[in-house]
Formats: sequence, C-alpha cells, structure tokens
Amino acid sequence: MFRVASKPFSVLLILFLLVIALRLFLMDSLPLTDTTEARYGELARVTATGNYWLMPHMSPTQPFFAKPPLSMWFATAGWLAFGHNELALRLPSLILVLSSCFALLYGAASFRLSHRQWLFASFVMMTSPIGFITAGAVMTDATQLAVVTWAMVFVWRIIQAQPTDNKIKNSLKFDRYGLWLMLGLGAIAKGLATWVLIGFPVMLFWLFTPKEIALAHIKKIWFWPGVIVFLSVVLAWYVPAEIYYPGFLKYFIVGEHFQRFLEPGWKGDMYGTAHREAIGMIWVFWIMSVAVWLPIFIHGLQKDRPLLNQSLDTEKKWLWAWVLAPLLFFTLSRNIIWTYTLTALPAFSILVATSWTTLGPRFKQAMRVMIVIWLLLMLVAAFVWLPKMAEERSARKLVQEASIKYPNMPLYSYGSHEFSVSYYTQGQIHLIENQKMLDDVLLQPNNLLIMSTKLAKQIELNGQGKILDINAYHALLITKHQSK
Repeated sequence: MFRVASKPFSVLLILFLLVIALRLFLMDSLPLTDTTEARYGELARVTATGNYWLMPHMSPTQPFFAKPPLSMWFATAGWLAFGHNELALRLPSLILVLSSCFALLYGAASFRLSHRQWLFASFVMMTSPIGFITAGAVMTDATQLAVVTWAMVFVWRIIQAQPTDNKIKNSLKFDRYGLWLMLGLGAIAKGLATWVLIGFPVMLFWLFTPKEIALAHIKKIWFWPGVIVFLSVVLAWYVPAEIYYPGFLKYFIVGEHFQRFLEPGWKGDMYGTAHREAIGMIWVFWIMSVAVWLPIFIHGLQKDRPLLNQSLDTEKKWLWAWVLAPLLFFTLSRNIIWTYTLTALPAFSILVATSWTTLGPRFKQAMRVMIVIWLLLMLVAAFVWLPKMAEERSARKLVQEASIKYPNMPLYSYGSHEFSVSYYTQGQIHLIENQKMLDDVLLQPNNLLIMSTKLAKQIELNGQGKILDINAYHALLITKHQSK
C-alpha cells in the first residue's frame, strides 16, 4: 500500500485527507446518540440558549458538576457559530484531534521525525478506532487529548533543550509558558485527571532516569512566570464556580476524582451510572482502541522491552512511558470506559511511524494488507452499519416523525434516550418520571410517547396504544382512549 520511507508523501497525504473527509461526512449525517453524545449536545444547547457560561446546565434548574466546562464551551461555540446542527457541535472535536497531530509536528525535530513519519503518525491516530471516533463525537475526550498531547510535547522539548544560543533560549521560554498554560487548561478540561495523565508518564520516565538527570529536568520545567499563568487560569474559573454554585468542589474533586475510581459501582453519580468493569479491563479497551495497529504494539513490546531495557534510548523511554502510564494507572480501576486509553495514542502513533522501516518484509506486507482491509471496513461501516446503529441509539428519527406528522399532539418520553429527545425537541418534551405518570398519560387519548421497544409492544398488546415507528431499542407510540 505504502512505505513510510520510500513512497511519495502525497500518497499518504491523500489517504489522511480521505479519512478526514469520511469523518466529516459522518459528523454531518449521523444523529447525536445517547447517552454520551446527546448529553453533551444538550448541555451545549442549554448552555447557549440560557447563557450558562460559567457552569454548563442540563436544564435551567440543574447545573452540570461532573466535568469542567472547556469542552462544553467549544461545543457551544461551534453550535452558535456554524448552525444548530450535529456537524457544528462535533467540529471542535475534529479540530482538537488535528491540533494533537500538529502538536506532534511541533515536536517532530525533538522526536527525530521526518515530515513523512509525522504524517504517518497522524494517519495512525485518525485510523485507530479511538482516534477516529473521538475526532467526530461530542465528548470531553478530544479536549483532554489536545491538552495532554501539547503538554507532553512541551515537556519533552524542555528537557531536551540545550540553551546555548538566544534562539533556543526563546524557544525554551515559549515551551515553558506553553506547558504551564496546558496544565491550567487541563484543570478546566477534565480536572485532576488531566494532571495525572500528564504527570504520571513523566514520573514513570524519571523512575528509569538517573536521579541527577531527573532533578535537572525538574529545574528546567519549573518556571515562576508559567506557574503564575497556571494559577491564574485555574483560579479564574474554580473560584467563581464554587462561589456561585456551592458544593461543586466537593462533588467534583472528592466524588468524580476519588470515589468514582475507588468505589466500584459508585452510587453518588448525579448524572449517570458508575461503570463496573473487571480489573485489567483497560488493556482490553486498548486492544479495541488501536485495532489494526495492535500487531505493531505487540512487536514493539517484544523488541524494546520498555521499563525493563535499560539500554533503550531516551527518546523511546519517553514514548513508552507516555503510552504505558495511563494503561498501568487504570489497570486496577474498575470504574472506567474505553476512552481512558486515548492519551496513550499520540506516543504510540510515533512509535509506529518510527518503527515501520525496521519491520521485516513479511510483517510489513501483512500490515499493508491489514490496513487496506481496515480502510475498506471503515468505508462499509460508514455507509452501512453506523447510520443504522446511530439511528437506533438516537431519538432523532422518532422526534422528526412526531413533529412532521403529528405537530399538535403532546410528546412524552419515558425511560432512556431522554437526552436526544430533549435535544431534538429543543427541550420541548414532557418527561415521564414514574409508573403513575405513565399510567395517567396512557389513559388520555392522542398522546405521543417515545419509550423502549419492549414496553411499547406490551402497551400495544394491552390495547392501550398503537406503535407508529419502531427500531431495535425504541418506539414512537400513540395512546388510545381507555373505556372504563
């Protein structure tokens, strides 16, 4: 298919641009899916229409304490700037993932990357399932990825710099400001978790670095003007947030950062359900995240023996620490989701790009075949599987049918999918909160309900309503009058 070292740069560029074009197509065509995407899309809509810029709101009466607002600000800005549609909400995520690719370009010289290797690394990022999905979804993860990637590049450039002339000194000063700015932005991207995802790889790297060299690195990184920038960014949001929303810090710092990870099935989640995965599940998520590139990851582990091989060059030690740190950190945690692997992706992509030319001929040929098959599978998924799956996990089609065919009938929602229902009705939806409310609505004729397919079929069987539209998960039902 291509060779990083000998095939034209333009071939790889075309492939990269085609992947971006495919992502844009899906961003524009697919509905917001429940629960994550629709939740953040609805947060952006409510934030924009209610001007809740200090603290995003799920509704006019319910502030959203689970995450700081940076990613919501981006999504809200996109929604306001480019139209009230899915593409506008998702566009910031694509820009942020591409920004992470450009962070690798900024650090290319320090990683000894050629332009073609950098483009190959960016291609790996965009074709890995975790990178491709993150680049076009309304989530907080793209923001965290950009912050962590830029911070890691800045740290590496700082510790590698040898300021022997004014040009390098000025560059070092810029990198120091950049690092501390990223640490500040990390606090309003995802909070303490972002600092861990920056700090733990650095500490893991220092663990296998002579003590005197590590101390020299710390002296280079510490920069009082940068610390002031960092504190200014953090305090500028956290102080007013706690003043205007008392109790926010307790829930966010204690609950979201400690109880969420230390208490399996944590019951204090105000906005969803805590996840309960098996210990070590992060490694299964990593396999899912890199998919086609997994053989190169395994090959790299066998060849480099990271964390064990003292003779490994410094650059590779840094990259492997960056890859392995989040995976090791979440190994014992059970309350995780697969996006927790995301920040390992940039370093892994560099390792793939730089090791490609060292692979054996048969290995390379097998990988070329796998990449071709993978790209074809992406195309099939984009045009066949994803549209159907997304529609089933969203209320867009059901809401559209209700508004077009039955514009004067009240619309209710019972059960899940409440975020996409709320988004696509612009908040004009009656939520049924319990069985009694549902029974009351069913007794009234000509009410429209969006509910689970199973429940809708049971109600129709009981003669209480008629299903108007149905998919694997949810149905649109109209009530019938019940005689006494």
